[in-house]
Amino acid sequence: MNKRIILVGPSASGKNFIREKFVQKGYKADCSYTSREPREGEVDGVDYKFIGTPRFMEMIAGRKFYEWVEYNGKFYGTGLEEWNNCDIFIMESDGIGHLKEEDRKQSLVIYVNTPLPERVKRMKERGWDNDKVYERIVVDQKKFKNFKDYDLEIISDKNNLM
Repeated sequence: MNKRIILVGPSASGKNFIREKFVQKGYKADCSYTSREPREGEVDGVDYKFIGTPRFMEMIAGRKFYEWVEYNGKFYGTGLEEWNNCDIFIMESDGIGHLKEEDRKQSLVIYVNTPLPERVKRMKERGWDNDKVYERIVVDQKKFKNFKDYDLEIISDKNNLM
C-alpha cells in the first residue's frame, strides 16, 4: 500500500517550492507530463516531461497515465509508472477527482492556497505579461471556486512560505 502526498493549488501558489522541501527530506517526487511548451527557465524532466500533444494522445491511448486532465487548452498527466513509484505529486484540481477511491484514501491532498496579490507578484516575477496573469487568475478562480477535495490547506504568503 503506497501512501502519497498530493499538492494542488492555483498558479504560482508555491507547489513546486513545497515539493522541493519534501525532496530535500528524501521523498521521491513525480515529474508530470504536459503537452505544453516549456516556459523560460523550465527544464525537461525536472519541471515537467514536455512531450507535445501527439505523444500525449499516444500515451492516453496506450493507457500510460494514472490520471490526466486538460487545463487551459493543454494536457497534464501523472504517468502510471510514476504513480506506482513516487511519494509526492503535483496535480490539477480536476485530477484529484480521477483518483481511485482506495488511492484517494491513502493520499494526503494538500491545498496550497496563496493570497492573490502574492500569486500575481510571483507570476510577474516569472515574466508573465498582464494578459497572461489575468487569464490564469480567471481560469484558477473557476477551477478552485468550489474545490473542497483536500485534507489539509496551507495558506501561504511572502511571510511564511518563501
